[in-house]
Amino acid sequence: MTSRLIVFALAVLGCALSLTAQRMSLDPQQQQQQQPFSKSTTRSDNNSISGTVKDMNNKPLKDVRVEIRGSGSNVVDSVYTNASGNFEFSMLLSGSYLVVATSGVQQASERVDATLSSVVTLRMPANNPSDGVQGNSISVAQYRIPAKARDEYRKAHDSLEKEKLDDANKHLSKALEICPNYADALTLRGVLDLNKNDAVAAITDLDKAIHADANYAMAYVVMGSALNLQSKFDEALRSLQRGESLAPDSWQAHFEMGKSYIGKADYPTAMHQLEMAENLAPSEYPIIYLLRGHALLAMKQYSAASTALEAFLQKDPRGPNAQLAHKMLEQAQAFMAKK
Repeated sequence: MTSRLIVFALAVLGCALSLTAQRMSLDPQQQQQQQPFSKSTTRSDNNSISGTVKDMNNKPLKDVRVEIRGSGSNVVDSVYTNASGNFEFSMLLSGSYLVVATSGVQQASERVDATLSSVVTLRMPANNPSDGVQGNSISVAQYRIPAKARDEYRKAHDSLEKEKLDDANKHLSKALEICPNYADALTLRGVLDLNKNDAVAAITDLDKAIHADANYAMAYVVMGSALNLQSKFDEALRSLQRGESLAPDSWQAHFEMGKSYIGKADYPTAMHQLEMAENLAPSEYPIIYLLRGHALLAMKQYSAASTALEAFLQKDPRGPNAQLAHKMLEQAQAFMAKK
């Protein structure tokens, strides 16, 4: 059985706990206001602070938020560590900065003087709870989840990967009996609701998940998907933008935003979001080509639309959307023939 649930849920939840969930603000506009020094401020182009964030076993940690703070603890700039645990701040004014790494409730910091090339290594404690899914970054609320509930959630996640939906539902029910405010389990149940085309039930579960853990990025992303199904595109975008602010590398958030903008007939912005989704996705997802073909067809870019739709059909020739893709491709080719 290959359903919309499996396409979405395995993509979403396979990396759900690896999403960064410790951004300092949920408001994307506030995030944009946290700018480094303005261009009018005199800088030394040669001053920089770089380094690595590692755990106590000397393992590099990726997707950890690192800030540098100036006088008065003001945030000067922030970045996220790459796959090697590395980060860098350049073009800094001379002076002393506090370098702070944050992951969940764990934090490490060190005072560093900005020179021609300052280097620092920050060590993070490695006592994060685990639900059996890969990921360094968790939210504070997850520390309050009982171990038995996490175990049932892990079993539900494993059942979903094996496409055993009844078993996944049973384990989720047990997890939520133990801990009714378990955001991860509520979100996964929301995905199962969406598979049954029950957007109302999904939104109820996702709203509970967000209230249980306001820093759980995936709840906002799945909420955006549910609102897209109801054609509530502006509401979907607000939820998705919050999710993206919590997890900047979430390809799923950009994918769903692409759908929202297509629903709003803002095709250039939709194309931008889909391009970001494609660049961030860990592997190819043919549905992105289908959505790009839809947007390009609406923009009357028939040749590019044909290319995108042919790419989709090459990668998913017998999928549930193949018939729609063929119809759209015929339309694009018919318009091209008239020119």
